[in-house]
Formats: sequence, C-alpha cells, structure tokens
Amino acid sequence: MTAGRHSAGPGGARKRSREGGEKRSEPDPFDAWSQALHAVEAAHRTERSWVKRVRGFSSESDYSPQTCKVERAEEYGNWARVRVARTGGRGWPIVEVVLRNDSRDWLIDRIDEYHEDPGQPLVPQELRDSWLHAPDGTAPYEDISLSPDADGPNPGALFHDGWSRVPVDTFELAEQVDEIEGPLWQQAIAEAQRRAQVLAVRVQTIGGFPHAGVFAVGDAGSGANMMYACALRVPPGDATAQALLATIETDTGSYERVAAVRVLLADAEAVHWRAAALLPGCGTAVGVDSGTAAIVDAAAYIRLTRRQWWNAWNPFPERRWEDMTMFDYGAGPIGVMTSSGWGDGTYAVYWGSTAMIVRCSS
Repeated sequence: MTAGRHSAGPGGARKRSREGGEKRSEPDPFDAWSQALHAVEAAHRTERSWVKRVRGFSSESDYSPQTCKVERAEEYGNWARVRVARTGGRGWPIVEVVLRNDSRDWLIDRIDEYHEDPGQPLVPQELRDSWLHAPDGTAPYEDISLSPDADGPNPGALFHDGWSRVPVDTFELAEQVDEIEGPLWQQAIAEAQRRAQVLAVRVQTIGGFPHAGVFAVGDAGSGANMMYACALRVPPGDATAQALLATIETDTGSYERVAAVRVLLADAEAVHWRAAALLPGCGTAVGVDSGTAAIVDAAAYIRLTRRQWWNAWNPFPERRWEDMTMFDYGAGPIGVMTSSGWGDGTYAVYWGSTAMIVRCSS
C-alpha cells in the first residue's frame, strides 16, 4: 500500500520506521521550490501578478538574459513600460513588461507578449471603411434583404425574470428526423420544444457605454478576425448592456450560465425582430472560437491599437459560464463582453426596433 504525502509543518511529516520508532521525513521538494519562487515574486512583483504554479521545477525560464534583450524603457510617473525582444526560447517575439513604483521600489505588474508591434492598429486603415459602410452606402433598415425564415425568432421574449425553456438544437434534431422541412419536421420541432428542459432565468444589467451609431459583434478574443460590423446605422447615443442568466442544476449543485446578451438603445420594448446583416458580406451570424461574445461600438473598436485591445481582453476573468464584463481598455467602456454560455460555435444576431441582441444559446 502506498500512502499519500501529508505536510506537518516546516520539518516535514512524521512517519513510523520499521523498528517501531518515529522519524521525520524529508521536506517535499516541490513545496520548498514553490515557496522559494513565491518569495522571489513577493519581492519583485505586485500581488495581482503572482503566478499560479504547477508542481514542477524542470522548465526553462521564459524571460532569461540568454533569450531576451531589453530594447528600451519608458517611464511615466509611478509606472514604466519596458520593451523586450525575444531572441530565442519559447514565446512571441515582442515582450512588454509593465512596472509600478510602490513604496519607492519598482515592481513587475504585468508581462504581455505580442506577435506584432503592439502600437500598430488592430484594424488596418485600408479595412476600416468595410467596417463602417454598407456596399451601397448606409443601408436603411427596410432595404436589408432577409428571408422570411430568418424573421421567425423573437429574441426579446427571452429577456425576463422567471422561467424559460432551453432552445431546441435543430442541427442535432435533424440527425433524428428524415426530413428538415414539411409537416414531419414541424411536428418534430413542436415535440422537441414541448420536451425541452425548463430553467430559471434572470436579467442582469452589466453596464453602459456610448456609441457612434454602428455596432460590431462577434468574438473579441480574436482581435479583429472574427468581429463584424452591423450594416444598419442608428442614431448615436448611449447603450445599456444586459445578459440573460440561466440556472443550471447539477448533481453537485447549481450555477448560472450566460444564455444571451443584448444592448438596449431605448427604454421601449422592441416590437419587431429581424436578423442582422453583417459586413462585409458575412451573413447574419457570428462565429465564436474563444468562448466569448461581444457587442462593441464599431468606430471605437477599429481605432484600438493591439496594446489597447489586449488591455481590454487580458483582464477578462478565467473563463466560466457566467463571466460578463464591459469591454474597457482603460479609457472607459466601448462595449460589452460575456462568456458565450454554450461554448464555441455559431450564434445568430438580431435587430429589434429598439434593441440589438446576440443570441448566445444554441
């Protein structure tokens, strides 16, 4: 029989020898190494940047003098930014170290890595027009061409406190039904909806942000690769972001999951919903590959540098189903970002007469 190791203070655990007496075991080398590293961190890093360590000490240093070269340092009052070029080893080629001067000593507050120059624009200048203009100019709402099937859902009905059914996964249902249209298909959908699980739901207001009249939606974790502008323009103003949280019951307890996120542009409830047309020519749904969905002011988003985008994205908490926050790079929020709730995949985007919703339920 093999027993697990148990700590008994600095001297190690006591265990009985073969002769019946007691002797002290050797200290756990992993614990000793972790304590030594923590002491170094406490001396040279701010508390919020301490690293969560795994039980191991054989990996090479990510930022050794042999693999990194300091290029320049910029000091701004009680904080500074050091530009480092990686000349070898693992990681991206550009490293920026942010330092804070606390108690008359410089401490490392953040270490960020970039594949490209962090001062470069997130959206290149030559691509910005495609974000802000429809192919034929500013398309009015009535001119957005949509199929009748796309206008069927009523996303606004989801946002209430109380109870709601889990949406039917039509892709999964199609594998069980011989036809995907006609009476048999409609009957299968009706039966699936009747059997769908009922969950407790509530609406949570996340915050507000100003907008210039054009929104972008998609996966903010991709930078600009999976973010798309909405073809419809609205009058500039202030927006309020809300999330719909569904309570999931499990054998070990319950937790809340983001089911949808919306942005309100007025106090009145939407009376008509239509699928949103996205630019440039990207249909009416967005892909999610980082487990997050965002609605942002398009004009503000395309002005971000890679560093500003990272400043907004990097603090997002460890991914949990219920995560939600404003998208803020340090100068005030420009949108909202939440967990995509049901994971990676494709999520439909809708316009209401007074609100826009990104449906985050499958």
